[in-house]
Amino acid sequence: MTGSESRLPETILDRLRTTSSGLEIWWDSSPLVYPGWSQKLVASVPESQQETLVAQLRRLYDPDHPAETLFTGVTTNPPLSYQAIQDDPARWSAWVREHELAHPDQDATGVGWALYKEIVRRGAELFRPVYEASDYAYGHLSAQVNPHTFFDAEAMLSQALELRALGPNIAIKIPGTLEGMLAIVKLTALGVSTNCTAAYTVPQFIAAADAVQAGLLEARANGVDLTGWRSVVTYMSARWEGAAEFEQQAAVQGLALSPEDRRWAGVAIFKQAYRVFRQRAYPSKMLICSLRLGPVVDGATRCWHLEETAGARAVFTLPPSFLTELFTKVEHLAFEPRIRRDLPADVMERLQRIPYFNAAYQPDGLAPREFNDLPPLLATWKEFREAMDKIVAFAAGAMSAGASAGG
Repeated sequence: MTGSESRLPETILDRLRTTSSGLEIWWDSSPLVYPGWSQKLVASVPESQQETLVAQLRRLYDPDHPAETLFTGVTTNPPLSYQAIQDDPARWSAWVREHELAHPDQDATGVGWALYKEIVRRGAELFRPVYEASDYAYGHLSAQVNPHTFFDAEAMLSQALELRALGPNIAIKIPGTLEGMLAIVKLTALGVSTNCTAAYTVPQFIAAADAVQAGLLEARANGVDLTGWRSVVTYMSARWEGAAEFEQQAAVQGLALSPEDRRWAGVAIFKQAYRVFRQRAYPSKMLICSLRLGPVVDGATRCWHLEETAGARAVFTLPPSFLTELFTKVEHLAFEPRIRRDLPADVMERLQRIPYFNAAYQPDGLAPREFNDLPPLLATWKEFREAMDKIVAFAAGAMSAGASAGG
């Protein structure tokens, strides 16, 4: 800990981090939106609390001293990048018009992709001091390929190399589709850091880690420089828990899922994946996202996504909305290492009666050919495509406004 860190007040996330020397906390959004979000959060609390909260938020991330603060990485995606545009539309409209003048041959789709890459590049630059201060171990920003190509390995590979060229600390988010696994092998063989996203099941996590293993063998055989390389495999927890198929299949078994059941199920999948990764000594690190508060137990709001996974040598990536709730609703929570604590036996017996749960929990619960049909994957794919389309539409609107002004 540096001197500047020691002067900043402890946060709830400091308490979480003390449960494991290998636990990392990342920002789940574009770094460009952090100042605006922080200001809004501070303004929302009583004046008597504002000074402490300002210091706590500076403990999480200080743009002036990024290598000294708590966040050690960043995850982004098209919806989060679009939020960066919404955060300052005038700035990005001006950027689009300037880019269009320099590239008159590009249509709105091309300019939209260039805009997306610029948001990625600027965000990665903000975390480059973390990357350099840690001797390239931390400070990566995960940038996602265009979701329209989730089922096209070659297109994903091409886009990944474009994104990677934007900065040395950029990792590429590749979906947990069958084609995504092929892309992960190829990118790893080239020494490109990856983050397998749109993944919800232990079979997907294993397939991604095996793809990384295969790519590393090739990279080492070819003498590829792996300095700064890393791999994470993402579990999108609440997205899996909230699928309608979970509730429907439970009803067929005569079970009515409670909020506790859903959360226990999500926690069980992460614990299972974590055990497998540790047993097999995979070089990939598990990452958990899509975190939520809950359930409410004896009138008190818990956060089992954090409480039941504390102690893991894993990455926890936290979006602004979730952090707002942590700092305003459950700041009192304490943590102890529970990652290896088993779920209650009666809960597991009930969950294992549901095919949706077993397919996600058992290492062989799904064949790779079934990855592309997972309901939460298809729902995420749709949401991410729509966000990318909004980025292109924003670019088109800025181009049209520029043309009208020029005329």
